[in-house]
Amino acid sequence: MPAMPLSMVKAGETVHVSRVKGNEDMKHHLKDLGFVEGNEVHVVSSSGANIIVTVLGARFGIDSKVAMHIMTVG
Repeated sequence: MPAMPLSMVKAGETVHVSRVKGNEDMKHHLKDLGFVEGNEVHVVSSSGANIIVTVLGARFGIDSKVAMHIMTVG
């Protein structure tokens, strides 16, 4: 299965991070949030502009533009 950005994952699906794109500041920020290769991400809801996810037991929202930098696989 090819990788797809987290912004395209449907609510209720669970995926794994395959890589994080973007500049070093973006990569560092996302790594601090738990978006590290291999980590599981569950999409709780997706409203278009914002995505609510659970990563490493923490639940939070991220902007869909940021979510485009997080590549995932099923």
